[in-house]
Amino acid sequence: MPKESPAARSRNRRGEGGLLRNELVEAAGRLLEELAGVEALSLRAVAREAGIAPQSLYLHFADRRELLTAVYAVRFAELHEVLTAAVEAEDGAAERLSALCRAYVDYGLGHPGHYRVLFGTAGMPGWEPSVERMPGLTTFQLLADSVAACGSKDPGATAACVWAAMHGLIMLRQDRPSFPWPPLETLVRTMVDAHLAAAR
Repeated sequence: MPKESPAARSRNRRGEGGLLRNELVEAAGRLLEELAGVEALSLRAVAREAGIAPQSLYLHFADRRELLTAVYAVRFAELHEVLTAAVEAEDGAAERLSALCRAYVDYGLGHPGHYRVLFGTAGMPGWEPSVERMPGLTTFQLLADSVAACGSKDPGATAACVWAAMHGLIMLRQDRPSFPWPPLETLVRTMVDAHLAAAR
């Protein structure tokens, strides 16, 4: 059954342009959760989802790349906030890393649409920003810092491996729910212990 088009929105009052920008970012995020990939997202579809004329979108975003960058920045900020809260709730280095990893996996399993936008949508040619401007770099650094605090000799490599393991766990749990998985807490603890033992 085709999705109903959102009702046309009322105009923002003067000085409320930022509200429309946020609505466009959220509209693009919702569409990315449903579409086959970034390449399927059109600015016209985003405008329709937000209930505005396509021309109005260009007052806030010059092109699709700029809009996508804003979407990724918002979603990574949400994930970063969740992980930071998990780390700050613990005292020991190993406990903080385990809490961060559990929070990451919980986020991916609990918010599959958001997670798919961050890591499951295909990048379009020329979109990927430089390393210094990657929206998720501070989130990865949070993981690397937690790994370093546990004594890893190569925090960057260990963090990359832990990240890849968490991503695999999330995707496999979603794609193969009938597999007799051990408890999630056990899987996360085993993964963390194994990577840190190897890194040391």
